[in-house]
Amino acid sequence: MIIAIDGTVSSGKSTAAKNVARELGLLYINTGLMYRAVTAYCLKCGVDTKDKEKVAALANELRIDLVSEPDGQHALANGEDLTAECKGPLVSEAVSDIADNVKVRERLVAEQRRLGLEARPGAVMEGRDIGSVVFPDADIKFFVTAPPEVRAHRRYLEFKENGKNVPEEEVLRSVLERDKRDRERPVGALIKLPEAIPLDTGDLTREEVTAKIVEHVKKYESGS
Repeated sequence: MIIAIDGTVSSGKSTAAKNVARELGLLYINTGLMYRAVTAYCLKCGVDTKDKEKVAALANELRIDLVSEPDGQHALANGEDLTAECKGPLVSEAVSDIADNVKVRERLVAEQRRLGLEARPGAVMEGRDIGSVVFPDADIKFFVTAPPEVRAHRRYLEFKENGKNVPEEEVLRSVLERDKRDRERPVGALIKLPEAIPLDTGDLTREEVTAKIVEHVKKYESGS
């Protein structure tokens, strides 16, 4: 079974995907982490992330694997764990170069399909284009979002917890810019498919979001 969860930034889709995968005994696949792994590998090898051809050539030599560990999901590039590097500011600054590289995206979509098809009994995948590009024939699709103000507040609280003092209005501006960028990306743009089940997480707890998705999946499995 393949469950596709697409949605806007800070909508809670990553947390929901992890929780749903755990509850249903499926593999959780964080596609964003895969793009970060390629970015980290490029930086490690001294390859300019804006050099599309060099980056694409490097990506073609990579096998990206995701491994669940007690502290979360780890990304391996050709067997090397680059999870720590993936979380660094240099990767955050450069990852959009990788995500917008058509040839790299083709390569990673193939890797994502491989991981999904190899997963037994199935996988929960989250991102921007899972239902539209990676697995257009996914068994069940969700589109997760929340009002921009709610998502900005969530991100603001995350910054605070990490000791970063960023004004909430600045966070909201960043969220709105990210929404626009995600919808206008040259490849892998965020779109809401007509067959995707909409889920607004604005007034829901993490537990409630998970419960709603699991409920839909179980209805699908029972044919009701």
